[in-house]
Amino acid sequence: MRVFIVLLIGTLLQSIGCHSRPIVHWSWLNLDAWKEWRDDDRYMTTWHEKETFLEDLRHEADSLPLKEQRQHATALSAQIKEEQVPVVRRELVRTLARFHVVESEAGLRTAMGDSDPDIRMVACKAWGTRPGETAKTVLLTAIRSDEDTDVQAAALRALGNFQGQDSFNELRKALESRDPVVQYAGIQGLRKMTGEDWGEDPETWISGLEGKEPEIVHNGRESLIDALHPRNLLR
Repeated sequence: MRVFIVLLIGTLLQSIGCHSRPIVHWSWLNLDAWKEWRDDDRYMTTWHEKETFLEDLRHEADSLPLKEQRQHATALSAQIKEEQVPVVRRELVRTLARFHVVESEAGLRTAMGDSDPDIRMVACKAWGTRPGETAKTVLLTAIRSDEDTDVQAAALRALGNFQGQDSFNELRKALESRDPVVQYAGIQGLRKMTGEDWGEDPETWISGLEGKEPEIVHNGRESLIDALHPRNLLR
């Protein structure tokens, strides 16, 4: 009878198959591994809480009373200086960008000197949403002095929001760059500044800016919106 019961149980287990077996991570028996997982979980929870808080703050920024906006901008600016983790600094800058008060400028200036180019790019985009000579000067400085091409491109795109001969000259100069990324950023900036759309070819833009009637040439890298522009449909 005992042999029969054992065989019966074995047959049942085999018929159930491996899909019903619980997945067991045996490494939990390793105390060192368990401690690492526990510590990692604590860190990730902390980051998740920070990320959630900053995201909520971004959504609420415009609706907060002016006094609170200034307080948050001051606190975020201070935190950007102290934060050691680049991904956290980036999210701090993204959040600070939503506070259009003078107290946020200190943090955005700090971000423009950050060692991480991604953070400097986020800061360029933020400055592009702030009218005034201060923001334009910061962007012009980045275009002329930052050694990272992507940061220069971000500053050029943002500069398109600012009128003035100095802005125009810098965007026009970008069209003659040897770097396609810089050229395209110059076109994006000029498109915003002038309201014109002469396609994606730098030479075509130069011709248009010189007062000629440019033949709009596309090289296959343009967006669908550009391709559907009336000028291109009627070529």
